[in-house]
Amino acid sequence: MGDNSWWVGVLTALTAIGASWVTSRGNTSSARIEAEVNAHASHVAKVRDERRRAYSEMSASAHALAEVFWRMVEVDRSVDNSRKAEIINEMQIASRKALGGVTKASTEVYLQGPEPVAKEARALQQAAVASFWKLGEIGDARGDQRNQYTLAYQAFRAQHHRFIDVARAGLEVT
Repeated sequence: MGDNSWWVGVLTALTAIGASWVTSRGNTSSARIEAEVNAHASHVAKVRDERRRAYSEMSASAHALAEVFWRMVEVDRSVDNSRKAEIINEMQIASRKALGGVTKASTEVYLQGPEPVAKEARALQQAAVASFWKLGEIGDARGDQRNQYTLAYQAFRAQHHRFIDVARAGLEVT
């Protein structure tokens, strides 16, 4: 009888040790999975925030440049040719600075990605440059030069809207 009790005790101890080992493996695995999920969630939130900042900066820079380009309305309304030339000169100076902001922001978006958003940011930067050059070609704000500027400006604005649409989708990080 005493012999059986000893074996029952040994079997109970081994069962307890095995159950403890299985439980600790499960807890370790669960803790590891939880840590991985938390790390991934933190990474996704960080990427989304960085992209949002870059996309917002790109849109703000493009908007600032558009405000400079929009001053062409003042040129159109002015009757004095010297005032028209003065406004165009002011626009050229201001657009040079604003274009630098667009270029810097497009590089940041290019680095942040994803590829479709980076592609649209580059296209927006190129449209901004094209508008800038067309503004530089305007002499008296009439005729073919003015029409070419208007077309370049419209293309720039349309590309800005395309960038915003694609950027919105780019914030979906998985």
